[in-house]
Parts: sequence; C-alpha cells; structure tokens
Amino acid sequence: MKRILILLSFLAISCQSNSGEMSRQAGQASNELMNGLEAMHHVRFAEARALFLEGIEKDPNCASCYLNLGNAEQDRVLRRDYLETALSMAKKGHPETKIMEAAVNWINGEGGRFDAHPELYKKYKGDKFLASGAYRYLQFNDRIVEGRELLLEAGERLNAGHLYNLLAYSYFWNAESNEDYDKGLPFIEKYIELNPNEANAYDSLAEFHLNKGEFDKAIETYQLAFEVDPEFEWATRNLALAKYQEKMASEDAKVIKWTSESDEAKSAFNMGMWQLYNLEWEQANESFSSAIEQDESFALAYAMRARTHFLMQNQSSGAEDLDIAVSMSINASAEEKKMILTLYNDNQLGTNSFNQVVERLVVRYPNDSFLRMESIFATMSDIGPDMIIRRGKELYTMNPNFTPALNIMGYAYMQKDEMDLAKKTLQEQVRRQAGKANPYDSLGDYYLEVNNNATALKYFEQSSKMGLKASESKVDSLKSLLSD
Repeated sequence: MKRILILLSFLAISCQSNSGEMSRQAGQASNELMNGLEAMHHVRFAEARALFLEGIEKDPNCASCYLNLGNAEQDRVLRRDYLETALSMAKKGHPETKIMEAAVNWINGEGGRFDAHPELYKKYKGDKFLASGAYRYLQFNDRIVEGRELLLEAGERLNAGHLYNLLAYSYFWNAESNEDYDKGLPFIEKYIELNPNEANAYDSLAEFHLNKGEFDKAIETYQLAFEVDPEFEWATRNLALAKYQEKMASEDAKVIKWTSESDEAKSAFNMGMWQLYNLEWEQANESFSSAIEQDESFALAYAMRARTHFLMQNQSSGAEDLDIAVSMSINASAEEKKMILTLYNDNQLGTNSFNQVVERLVVRYPNDSFLRMESIFATMSDIGPDMIIRRGKELYTMNPNFTPALNIMGYAYMQKDEMDLAKKTLQEQVRRQAGKANPYDSLGDYYLEVNNNATALKYFEQSSKMGLKASESKVDSLKSLLSD
C-alpha cells in the first residue's frame, strides 16, 4: 500500500520566499520545482520525478530539484546519488542546505532525515512543506500528539490538504482501537474538500474503508480516484488489490489452505514463501524453521525448508528435511502430499514432476498467489520467456502486492533482448520493494547486461550492504575489473 511510500515524500520544499515560505535553490527551474512539489506531496511520485528532471534539464544548477528528486525516489541507489549531488551544489549558509546536510547524514546512518525541519519551520511558518517535515521529525521521535497539534494548526492556517492527509494517517498508523482509527476520517474528508481534484484524496479514503474490511465502499472509492485521475500511479493498482482482498475474504476464494492448526505456524510459513521468492534463502529457512517450531507436524514446512537447504547447497540437511516431510505427509492434505512426494521423487530421481503438480493445482486454485508464483518459479527453465511474462503479468494484475513476479518478468525480458522493458520492470520492483536486497541485485544484472559496469557496481554494493551474499562476489569482480 502507499502508506509506506508516504513516509518518503514529506520533506520541506517550495520555490521562492513569500508569505513566510523558505526560499529554495531552484535557479531558472522554479515552475518545474513547484509543480513537482505539489505532485510529490499528493503522492504522484512518477509525475514529480519527471518534473524535477525537467527542472534539471532547464537549469542544471537547480540544487533543490536534485534534493527533491531524491525525496521522490524510493530506489536507494538513485536517492543517494541525487541527495549527494544536491549537497555538492548547495550554497553555503542557505537554509535549505541544512535539509540537504541532514538528508545526506541520514543516508549515511547519521541522524534523522528530518532533523533540520523543526527549527526551519519555526522560522518559516508559512511553509506548508516544512510543516510536513517538522511533523515527521516529531513522529519519528515518538511525539505524535505534539505532531498532530502542529499539523492541525498548520492545516487550518495554510489551508493545505496534504497536511490533513498526513494528520489522518497519524491516526491510521497509530490506532490502538477502532475508535482511534475512525478519528482519522474527518481529516480525509477535509482533504477531499480542499483538493477535490486530487486522486490521492479519494485513494486515502478508499484505504480507510479497505482497512476496515468495507470492500464495497473501498472499491467504489478507488474507482472514483481512478476517474479523477487515470494517470495516478496507485489508482489501477489499489483498485485491483481491493478486489483481490475482497475475493480472499469471501468463501468463494479458490486458494489452497495449508494443513496446520496453528495460525502462527501458517503465518511464518507464508513469510518463508515470500522470502523464498525474493531469494532470501537464509531468512526463508528461519521462517520455515519457525513454522515447524510452532507446529512440529507441519509437513509442507519441512519440504519448503528442504528447498532452501538445497538452494544454499546444504544437500544433507535438505535430504533429511524431505525424509521428515514424507513421514509427516500423513497429516497433510492430498494436495500438499502430492507436492511433498513429487519434491522427494525429483530430488531422488532428477525428474520434474513437482512442476506438473503445480500446473494442475493452479487450475484448481486460480486465486492462489503462491501457486501462481510457483507455476513460474518452479517451471521457468521449461516454459520459456513468453510464458513467464504472460503468467507474471496475470499474477501481478491479480495481486499487485506480489512484486517478486516483476523480478522474474524482468529477467524474461532480458532473455528476449527487450532491454527497455527489462529496466522498467526491474526498476518498478526496486521502487515497490526498496527495503529488499534482491531487486537491487537484479537491476545490477541488468546494468551488467547493457555494459554499464559502474552503475551495476552501485546496485551490487547496495544489495550486498543489505545482506545478499550473492552480490558480494559481483562487487569484488567488478571492482577488480574497473580498477584495471
């Protein structure tokens, strides 16, 4: 959902100093900067990035454009480049330079991203964008009540809809009861009143209803957001997600149900599957182990842990887990038993019968995201890039939160030598999963493929820093190559 991305957008920015606003280092790109800021604070990130880039093209010395391009960017590699560029161009003694310094310190693990905002906002009380950052500082320092007071006062005085949106989310994110959660609704309604042509206002209202399980209202309101602005990047995605969640909540959902009486075990198992598809072998192994600790008879958890052992080249541990899974399969469903036995046979005989079972199960359980992913993940060496792309699109359209589908599609595009689509797809996964290592590694592979070794190294360094061991050797190899 967009709530995580909203955290990345509310940094202080505007254009020229008037009505109590802080001046910016925009040069000849003031119009592009201002339009980009408005887009960013209404969560139109793609549009904001395009406008900031347009500003840089118009005036290459627009330091504020680089700053806010970094603020609108979820890709941590690009963000670092943009923020460091902004600081390198900044004017000494300019108030905005303090924001740039705090941002670069933050990406280096020193201090908070919004550390400069509270003092600047005290000086420039007419700056609605500084108000957002000042609130973020208070939020991150567990001063929510004080932050709400700031937003309420600033929203009323500056008549800024995005401040009311942020105020609403301060209740959504921190609610301890339904009553607390509902306190955010009047502020979303105020946002709509002030900005009736902003799709994000209706998207926020739809999310309010979705989180309450009010699917009809959520879908209706997401549809309204789409009608207000069909280009709003969340409109199609969130509408599809709401329809998918409604389906999952109904008795008609055709999904496979894991055989375990422990909800904790099933939750850990689902996390393990997600990590498996993100190529996080160690973490997936830990999650499957946790599922087994919660339910020692969870047969499929042993089988999936065996897969992670094999992927980590721990053959003996994998074989042992498969033996246990087979012995435990008497407790499993018929579908799970088939999956376990075919995994065992494939390991023993070198066959690919597991793939065939998955193919049949997808037909029977078409709403199951995990099975759909398995129909790509387990069979991609057999079905070819065109089928991978088709199945990946079907999965991502059905469940837009299942971002590992983007990864496999990106590699399929590279296999077809459709490099622009490969980059676009892998970049989308990075932005959707900015906190995951593997998407950066994959984008690094893309840059290797197009012979841009310097950029590839940056992405491999990022994924390695985030714990992906497979990236470490790539970093060493590229450093050696680039130093020759």
